[in-house]
Amino acid sequence: MPASSANSPLLSLLVLALLCSPGAQVGITSDEFTDDARIKADFESRLGALFEAGGIQTGSETLKQLHRENAGPIPLPAMPAAAPVPSQTAIYDRARDATLVLGHLYLCGKCDKYHANLAGGVLISPDGLALTNYHVLDTREGIVFGAMTSKGQVFAIDEVLASSKKDDIALIRLRDAANLTHVPIREAVATGDELFVISHPDGFFHSFTKGYLSRKYLTTADKVARLQITADFAKGSSGAGIFNTAGELVGLATATNSIYYDKGKESPGHLQMVIKSGVPISSIRRWLESQPEPQGKLP
Repeated sequence: MPASSANSPLLSLLVLALLCSPGAQVGITSDEFTDDARIKADFESRLGALFEAGGIQTGSETLKQLHRENAGPIPLPAMPAAAPVPSQTAIYDRARDATLVLGHLYLCGKCDKYHANLAGGVLISPDGLALTNYHVLDTREGIVFGAMTSKGQVFAIDEVLASSKKDDIALIRLRDAANLTHVPIREAVATGDELFVISHPDGFFHSFTKGYLSRKYLTTADKVARLQITADFAKGSSGAGIFNTAGELVGLATATNSIYYDKGKESPGHLQMVIKSGVPISSIRRWLESQPEPQGKLP
């Protein structure tokens, strides 16, 4: 009998043992499949534990910082350059690792368990500077605000450094953060540029979508600059990043607007298109350079 045939039972047993052993990695690593329920549960339990341990600011304090009057200019904080990445896979991995699950805990009034309301944010420095939408933080139900990285690290929001309701942006700092994966920012973006979004539509965390910059436009009422993109996102994605093909942050996912053929009816039908809009980094730069300095800690 050939040696290969004689060894086949032993080989089969070895493969079976590898497949059944705890933590075995055969072809597919465990982190390639996202457990959405666990991410939400971990956010709730870990941020809840931080809050109960004390020493972090409450949701009402975060909200007060979001709304506060300012008294002097805040330049965009100096940020270390992100290291170049060698491949498209590495570009995606870096953007994913810089994408935060960001939100607050609240009590439902029917039980004593913390519940999470979650959206997105993007890290722009290794020590926890991050951008998100103003409306993500603008709620009175939040007991405490925090963020979780793709690796499961949970941080409380230490301070809202600057904010603009009109532009729908906020610059925050995470408490006790260090050596976090972050992305560079890029102001220049042109119609037709290829883009991608990593967001959390309706709790489907770290979803990747791809598209193009459809146009740049000003909102009708306030004349605020916006990016219209074809990469998909949905509710739960506010504050998540819009990236160019180099993995540089060019904007934040902000809002969707559904266009119906039968507009004006009580129950509109024939959905034709969903406009996806974002805040451009160019607006964020101008806003930070013209914003007054908040009282208290500085970036």
